[in-house]
Amino acid sequence: MNLGELTAPVVQAMNYNDLISVVRETNRPPGGVRAVSQLATRAHLGPQSRVLEIGTSTGITAIELARLVGCHITAVDINERSIAEARRRAAELGVGHLIDFQVNDATATGFANDSFDLVFCGNVTSLIPDRDRALSEYTRLVKPGGFIAAIPMYYVTPPSKQLLAAVTDAIQVPVEPLDEKYWLDFFLGDGRILFHREAYTFDWISDDVVTGFVEQILARPHLDELSTEARAALVENYSSYMTLFRDNLGHMGFTELLVRCESDELSEPELFTARPAAA
Repeated sequence: MNLGELTAPVVQAMNYNDLISVVRETNRPPGGVRAVSQLATRAHLGPQSRVLEIGTSTGITAIELARLVGCHITAVDINERSIAEARRRAAELGVGHLIDFQVNDATATGFANDSFDLVFCGNVTSLIPDRDRALSEYTRLVKPGGFIAAIPMYYVTPPSKQLLAAVTDAIQVPVEPLDEKYWLDFFLGDGRILFHREAYTFDWISDDVVTGFVEQILARPHLDELSTEARAALVENYSSYMTLFRDNLGHMGFTELLVRCESDELSEPELFTARPAAA
């Protein structure tokens, strides 16, 4: 992308997905690197493991898995610009040889059955129009005894209709006021067994912190190619999105969810469960 050719009206009209490739935002999954590390450890990944990441965006999850574990990752996304940025980052950090970035459809990848030890989908399934088809594809691709790692986001307090509409417009995907139960019901069953579940709520971020983050992101040298007018439009548009997402996440939580895919013989639920004893 030649940033010098971007005009202010074009930048102002960009939705959040368009802006990611312009500002090169890291676009971490809910919980960030900590969540990636915890799920990789709980899924018993090692250097010989094969992982598929769905919706890699600018590649941070795949890159961190490569750095932390040294395993081989196939990372797919439908956005060509994001894939290009992911490849650049992986090469810069010395893990490009471990990651195969592809433009691909999460609902019809074309990979063989039982190809991966782990399918990591973060929160991206909420953005896929045909979620059931996507989950069937994840399940098909996981080896028996392997895992699906998801980090679904959901509402813990009701959002307004106006907020839902604004976020829908920003990410160009219909946003629904779903709760955690919806995602547990969605991912579990048909041979998919709950292996690990840990719920969180998002911290409230002050205006000053949001402003500081935006200033840091927009200080990146490559953005100097923008014209003065385009840069002003970028500051306004990107700041607006970050404030909107802060307001939305103030109503939300997420769950680190690890689901194990088993054969029919081993997929019966556990009857006698337990919890840590009180001190």
